[in-house]
Formats: sequence, C-alpha cells, structure tokens
Amino acid sequence: MSRSITQVEDDAAGPVEAWLEEIAGASQQPVEVVREVLAEHGVRAHTALPRPHRILVTAVEFEGIRPAPDGQQQDAADIPFRFHWEPGPGVWCLASTGKNEAGKSSVLEIILWCLRGRAGLQRDVRSWLRRVRTEFLLDDEPLVVEMTVTGGIPTGSVVSKQTGVELVSFDGMKAFEESMDAFMLDRLGLEPLRTQQKPRGDVEALPVTGELSWPSYASGLYINRKGLGHLLGNESRNALPTRLLELFLGAPWAPTMVAASVAQKVVAAQLSAARQRAAADAQARRAQLGELTRQLETERARLEALPEQGQAAADLSAAYRTLAAATATAGEAQRALAAARLRHDTLEEQRHSLAQAVQTAQEAALAQAFFHTLMPTVCPRCDTKVSKEQWAREREGHCSLCTSRLPEPTDHDAHGDEETETADDLRQALAGVQQEAEEAAGLLAAAQAQALAAADAVTRAEAALQEALKDPGTSERRTVELAVARLEGAVAERTGRFADLDAAVDITPLEVANAILKATEKAAHTRRTTALKHVLKDVEKDIVTMGRALGLEMLQRVELGTGATLTVWKGGQQHTYGSLTEGEQLRLKIVTTTALLRHGIRSGVGRHPGLLIVDSPGAEEVDSKDLRLMVQDLVTLTDMAPGLQVIIATARGEDVASLIPEGQLRLAPPGARLW
Repeated sequence: MSRSITQVEDDAAGPVEAWLEEIAGASQQPVEVVREVLAEHGVRAHTALPRPHRILVTAVEFEGIRPAPDGQQQDAADIPFRFHWEPGPGVWCLASTGKNEAGKSSVLEIILWCLRGRAGLQRDVRSWLRRVRTEFLLDDEPLVVEMTVTGGIPTGSVVSKQTGVELVSFDGMKAFEESMDAFMLDRLGLEPLRTQQKPRGDVEALPVTGELSWPSYASGLYINRKGLGHLLGNESRNALPTRLLELFLGAPWAPTMVAASVAQKVVAAQLSAARQRAAADAQARRAQLGELTRQLETERARLEALPEQGQAAADLSAAYRTLAAATATAGEAQRALAAARLRHDTLEEQRHSLAQAVQTAQEAALAQAFFHTLMPTVCPRCDTKVSKEQWAREREGHCSLCTSRLPEPTDHDAHGDEETETADDLRQALAGVQQEAEEAAGLLAAAQAQALAAADAVTRAEAALQEALKDPGTSERRTVELAVARLEGAVAERTGRFADLDAAVDITPLEVANAILKATEKAAHTRRTTALKHVLKDVEKDIVTMGRALGLEMLQRVELGTGATLTVWKGGQQHTYGSLTEGEQLRLKIVTTTALLRHGIRSGVGRHPGLLIVDSPGAEEVDSKDLRLMVQDLVTLTDMAPGLQVIIATARGEDVASLIPEGQLRLAPPGARLW
C-alpha cells in the first residue's frame, strides 16, 4: 500500500525529517508546505534499501510450424518443430558450431517475451509459433507463463504452480505487456520511474510525462549487439542507463531524486509558460493603454481647435432646456391622466354594481307580492294535489305545503316597509355615484387633452433640438466631446481599479513548488550520489581486473560515473565508452554488468533479479581466448552466487563447450538448428 513521505519505518524517521528540514531551509518554505507540495506531486522518501528478489528460469518449451527452407521444392511440406529445455542456476549455454541461424537468439527472445510481456521476436518467427510455455521461479514461488499463439498474437495466462491459482490472464500483445508489467513490478518491489520530455516540433508546449516500467527495467537482464552503444541497457532515453545502475546497486534515494526531477521539470515548464503569458498580457495591456492615451490626446487637441459656437451654442442649450421642460410636463400630464382614468373607472364600477342592486331589490319585491296572493293546488315539486286538510292548516296559520308558520299580516307590512326603505337607499346611493362618475368623466377628458398637448410640446421641442443640431459646427463639437468622454473613461479604467492587472495570473504557488522540488531533487541527489560513490570505487577495480583478463591488456583504469558513464584510460590515453571499438564495448559491457552484479550479490542490496541473458558474446572481434575468459568469469560469478543464472547464446560452441558445466550446454549438431 502506498505511503506518504511521513509514513516511513522508525529507523528512517530521522533521515527523512532531516531531509525535509534541509528542503525547507533551501526553499525558504515551512516544513508543512514542503510536505504538502511533495505529496501533491507524488514525491516520497526512499531511504531503506529494499530486499532483493530473484528470477530463475526453470523451463522453456514451444512448438509450431515453419515453412520449408528456401531451395527445396515448391510443394515441400511445412516443418513442425518443438523445443524443450530445462535450465537452472549457474551458466547455461545455447550454442551452434559456426551457424548463426540455428534459432539460439529466438529461444532467448521467447524467454524474454514470457518474462517481460513485450515481444522482441522477429515477426516471421512469431507467426510460426503455436504454443509457448515458460516456467520460472520468482523468489521461491514456481510460476508458469503459458499461451497459444495465433497469427503471432498471444492468448494465455500466468499460473502459480504452487497453488494452481491463475494470477494473470491476457489476450493480445498489448494486454500481455500491460499485464506482465503490473505483475512483475508488484512482485519485484519496483516502482515505475517517472519521465518527462518535450514534444517534438513545439518548443512552447508543456513536457509530456510518462513512466519507465518493467520492460525498461528488463533491458538490464539482456546484453546483445543492438545495445552495445549503451553501457547498461539497450537505450539511453529517459536516463535509462542511470536507472539501471541504481537498480544493480540498490541505490537509496534514487527513486526520490527521479520523481522530484520529473515533477520539477513539469512545474518549471508550467511556471515559464505562466510567466510568458503574464508578460505577454501585460505588454498587450500597456500597448493598448498607450494607444488609448494617444487617441485621447488627439481628440482633445481636435476639440480645442474647434471654433467657439456663440449663438448656435446658446440656441442648442435653449433647445435642450425646452425639451427637458416639455418632457417633464408631459410626464406630469401622463401621471395625472392615469390618476383621472383610475378614478373614473372605479366610479363606473360602483355605479354599475349599485344599478344591479336596485334592479334586484325591485324584482324581489314584485315577486313576493305576486306569490303571496297565489292559492296553490298542487305541490310545485312533485305535482301532488293539495288536500282539504292542508288548506285547513292555512286557516290555522301554517303553510299548506311545508307546514311552516305563516307570517302575520302585520309582519308582511313591516317586511314590505323594510324592503321599500332598502330600495330607496340603493336608488339614492346610485344617484350620488352617477353624479361623481359624470364629474370624473369630465376630469378624464381634461387630463387627456393636457396629455396630448404636453406630448405635442415634446414633439415640437425635439424638432427644434434636431434643427439646432444640424449646424455643422455643433454636430462636430458634439461628436468630438463624446469621443473625448469615451476615451477618458477607458484610460481611467485601465489606470484605476485595473492598474494591478499584471498580477492577475498568480504564479506564486508554481514558484513555491518549483523551489521546493529543486531543493528536493538536490537533497535526494546528494544522498543518492554519496551512497553510490562509496561502492563505485570497488566496482571500478573489478572492471579493470576482469577487463584485463578478457584481453584488454592496455586497460589502466576506469571511472564509473553515477550517471552510468564509463571513462576509460588505456594505452596512456583517455577514452569515452562510446569511442571504443565494438569488441571493446562488448567486453566492457559484460565486465561492467558482471562487476555490478558481483557487488550487489556481496552486499545483499542490489535489486537486479539475478538473471542475465547474453546473446553472442563472441561475435565482435573477440578471439577464442578472450571468449573463453569471458565465459569463465561468468561461471566464476555464478559460483559466488548460487542463485544467479546466466544464459548465453553463441555460434562458437566449440570454444566454450569445455567451460560450461556438464548438462548445461545445448549444442546444435554441425549445420543444424536447435529446433
């Protein structure tokens, strides 16, 4: 599980705190800010030397069908093939006698394909394969990579022979590489190494970040002709040789240094871009302000040069005043009109309501008088005839239909008087409202006339103003005055509340992060370099001793730099590794790799997994004696470390046959293939 930079082992707490304090002092930032920045950019303290892990190939098997060799009959049948080999610890050799196309390198590439997930096989050879199986020990756990291959595309899995559990499954080239990448990094305790590089063709673009993962690490397992130009590994991009040197020697603080370096370069690029944008914006604003100021001065000078307007100016001012007064009067007239209309409409609604009430009261009185004189013979609800008994109840003072008590004649009179009084009141109120509505109608008509007159006055005032504005001098002065006012406002805006706009892009967080990451890289680099220098002197002695034994008699001394550079002194002259012949490069590459492995084995801290694959060590200007010395030294190395495994492929089997331990040489018959 990932840990923050403060979650370290107790014995490393002291070094980490001292490291943080050093960064804080160098960057002039509080320790808490340092912690936050490092956490944000994924930079952690790697102080403890990790436990090394070991890989040991125990079996490789593959089968398929290849076409018949050229020169045979056109109808010759394809040739099935099968290869099976069970190497173990020590030096193991695939060899032929003078034949370079015996399939040795293909066996090595198949082993590497299964271990790293990335194929280096030639496309035609991959298309011949049908089934591939490689068994290896990862520490003490036996694992099997098994896959079927169709058209060069693998489908398979990684299974633990110990538990039978499928650990990885894949279908396709990309899936295989990604699956093995994640699996091997986890099992070997390695972390992807962050990288950054500028995009091609765009100098202003931000750097693209990436990772060096397991296939890049795995290049430290393999020595072949393609990688002779690099002391370690097969390429120099993203400082891969340096990373492999740290891998061989288990250098503490190296991942911290790399992570801080990549993060700092990214932040530095962001900071540079932000500064450039801020500077460009400030320059553009200054140029814009200068142009506005120049235009303002021009318009002011133009205004001052215009002749005085005299009577025309007075007429114009009078026209403006007349228009303003007419507009104010028109506004008052409109407000008076609205009030008069509201008063009139309200009285009309009251008049209408009272008229309806008067009519309703009159109709009610007439209906009552009419219905009280009637003598019903049937029920108006159900048409049942009114009986004599019911009529008898009328004489007793009850209704013949509903048996309710009939009002006394005196009650009828009193009720009628009340209704009469109500109707009279309503008629009197209606007459009063009618009079007020007529008065309001008169006031409304007067307000409408005043509003029309005021609107007409506004129209005449506007026409007078337009006429005054038609004077050429007046129109030009007005235009210039407006231009001056507009420009004065624009200049004031850019020199007032926007005066500090240059600082609108806050680059302070980037500056703080850049300073902290620079200090972090420097502090980690110092610790990592100090740790490496303690061991590189011993490695340099081994390189000289073994190099002389391999035919470099003129080799005097070497200097192995912490950046995986090798400076060589031979024959009284200083040389770089890249300036040597291919034969000398091959010898020194094998010798350097061997010396680094020896040191890692002796110290017990190297992170190299203990598998070394060497393809054609005798191909580059190496005579039989030197080749034998090279192989013998590899055998001696494996004797020092019983768990180390070296697999060699050579076309000079007769030269090395006597040096390879019994049972560990797979030699193809003369002129034949291994498979």
